[in-house]
Amino acid sequence: MRLVRRALPDLQSVCELGCGTGISAIEFARQGLRVYAVDRSFTMLRIARQRIRKAGVRVRLIRADMRSFRLPEAVDLISAEWGVLNHVPRPSDLILVARAVARGLRPGGYFLFDVNHRILFEDVWITPQIYENRRLFSISQGGWDPQRKRGWKQMTLFVPTKAGLWRRLHDGVEEVQWSISEIRRALLRTGFDRIRAFDYEALTSAPNSSSDVRGCKTLFLARKRSA
Repeated sequence: MRLVRRALPDLQSVCELGCGTGISAIEFARQGLRVYAVDRSFTMLRIARQRIRKAGVRVRLIRADMRSFRLPEAVDLISAEWGVLNHVPRPSDLILVARAVARGLRPGGYFLFDVNHRILFEDVWITPQIYENRRLFSISQGGWDPQRKRGWKQMTLFVPTKAGLWRRLHDGVEEVQWSISEIRRALLRTGFDRIRAFDYEALTSAPNSSSDVRGCKTLFLARKRSA
């Protein structure tokens, strides 16, 4: 938000793309912004709706694919956090997302998003992670597939049932690594001019402005051309 407020001091409207359970959309709404939230998943939008009602804020939810979504109005900012763009499988899909985002922004509006890199998959995802509370026990581990240039993570979850037993579930996720140059080309082709990149050496580190990828993810702030 510090980056966004500098770029858009008069920020009024925002769309969270790939909103998931709506955590960021709720935070935007708490700041008095007009908020749209887009996701493809019925389940994620159902959970987001519950959280939004509990928070007592206004967010308009839209079920759509990020490659073809449309908003009721052009907004000042579109945000896509936690590696949303890593989920598109092909370079042509990357172009489609950038084009849809440009269509949803007003001239001079900004696209704020991050992408995960190989070091995250190799050094962070490969470490087994365990999470536990009274409603869930989960174990996850992932890694990096060098031939396909994709990160992967497999999860096993145990959820208590009303009968006092535990139900075991399996899930997985796969993410595509996109290079800085591929991201820049997609943005330039679809109407963005000012593109800033901030590298994160670790998930908990402060970002630094760099043209090289040294860390686990990069945060982009790209402006749609004013004319």
